[in-house]
Parts: sequence; structure tokens; C-alpha cells
Amino acid sequence: MVSVIEAENLTKVFKSFRKSFTAVDRISFRVEEGEVFGFLGPNAAGKTTAIRMISGISRPTSGRVSVCGYDTILNGVKARECIGLIPETPGFYDEMKSLDVLCFYAEFYDIQKEERKRKARELLETTGLTDFMNMRIKTYSHGMKKRLALASALINDPKILILDEPSTGLDPKGISLFRKMVKEMNQKGVTVFLSSHILSEVEQMCDRVCILNKGKIMGLDSVENLSRKIGMKTRMNIFIDAEGITDTVLDSVKKLSDVLNVEKTGTGINVVCSRNVSSAVNELLVRNGVKVKSIKTTEPSLEEIFLKLTGDKNEP
Repeated sequence: MVSVIEAENLTKVFKSFRKSFTAVDRISFRVEEGEVFGFLGPNAAGKTTAIRMISGISRPTSGRVSVCGYDTILNGVKARECIGLIPETPGFYDEMKSLDVLCFYAEFYDIQKEERKRKARELLETTGLTDFMNMRIKTYSHGMKKRLALASALINDPKILILDEPSTGLDPKGISLFRKMVKEMNQKGVTVFLSSHILSEVEQMCDRVCILNKGKIMGLDSVENLSRKIGMKTRMNIFIDAEGITDTVLDSVKKLSDVLNVEKTGTGINVVCSRNVSSAVNELLVRNGVKVKSIKTTEPSLEEIFLKLTGDKNEP
């Protein structure tokens, strides 16, 4: 697949008169075209600093980052044209109207004059703001400003959408609506780079996640693969007929590949394994005449993986 973001030994050091602080410490990663990429870490892990370098807002102290093949320093204008950025706290002129804001951004990106209003109206409809386009932004709720930020980020048809804590300040309904709109953009081919402290949101939306801590990458992969790499365990509660299992069958389950432990319970057996082997266990039990009523599988959550990799119980 094609990489649309490539970071190599990306580093940012902040220096003061007496000391220096390394916010981002030689991180390297790639974001593939069309994927939803999660970027996580505890507070002060370096997430926003990294996003500022990827977006061309801040220069790295060392290392490099390219966007759609363009170096963000050597060819910053071309790199920024590929990005639609939604900061954690969007800023707009309160006295402006949303239609005027979008037309202003369209002019900034050299969109032809006759196209500006058409494009702006189209995005206001997409984000559910058509009925409010002639109202001053100072009358908008926080959720409406977030939707306007999404419309602004999409005005230049970017290949990459970078979201820095998009759910901050939104109620559950607002989060659900925003998530729906982002998914629709991704289905249209837009690559999504998502930094969020809501782990359930990241787990639900992202193909891969990158976990940062103290400026360093602690893990980078799909949730399932990260779980396997760091030795997290899958648990299965298998409910069966109480009289249907013998010690011989129990021993056979224990000998299955990737099974770590098996315990007999009053209603069935509990199986601990290094990966999901529910199909193999079910097949073995049925083959031995055991009536399986149900199998409940509990995979390691992203929260468990996050806490193990960062050793931090603070929110990401």
C-alpha cells in the first residue's frame, strides 16, 4: 500500500536557558492510504507536538516527515495542501457566518470564485449546518463549531484528515454524529489520523494504533496484534451441559495450540489462551459429544493494552 505520512526519527526538543525537554524522541512510523490511524498517549506524551510537525505548523529539531511524498520543510505548501486539520479547540471569528468562513478558506486554497459557494453549501449540508449558515458563529454551540471545523478541513478535498481530540466537549449524541461523518469521509477514500483520549472510540474506528509515552513509541500495530505481541490473554467462558465433559476431553482442550489454561466450572469451562481459539475448542467439544450452549469470548481491550504499555493510569 501507499504511505501518505512517513515520519523518520522525528524529534522535537524545547530548550530554555537552563535546560531542555525532549517532547518527541526519534519516532518513526507510516500511515497507509485509506486507513484510520489512531495516535494515543498519556498527557504530555508528545501527541500534539507530533501533529504540529506533521501538519507543518512546527519544524522538527531533527528527523523528517513527509506528507503525500512532500517533505513538510522542503515542500511545506504542497504537503499542507494534502491535509485537513481539526485542532482540539477550533478558532473562528465570532462575528462571521459559517458560509463566509468556508468561502474564505476556499479562496485561501485558490478555489475558483464560482465554485466557492457551491463547495461551501455542499459541506454545510454534509455537516448538518445548512439551516445555520447565515447565523453568526458566536451563536453556535461547541458541537456546531466542531462540525464547522470539519467542513473547513474538507474545503480543499484533502487526502488526509487529522483530528486532534475531536470529541472534546461533545455530548454522546455529538460524538456519535461526528464519528458517523468521519467514517463517511474515510469510506470516500480520505485517510484519517485520529488522536483521541476516548479509547473505545479509537478501538471502534481505527485499523492500527500508535501508542506514545514520554515522546517514544511504545507500540504500533492493530489492537489484536499488539495484544499478541505483549502477551495479553484472551479469555473464553464456555457454557455446556454440566455432565457433558470428562477429564479426557478437558485434557484434550488443554493440549490445543495457544491454550494456556483450562478450568472446569459448574456451568462449563473457562479457557485462557494467547489468541482466540474458540472455533478449535468448539469443534473438539462437539466431536467428543459435548453439547455447547454458548461461548463468550473476552478479548483484551485497548485500554488494557494502553495501560500495560504506558504504565500510566491517566487518560491518554
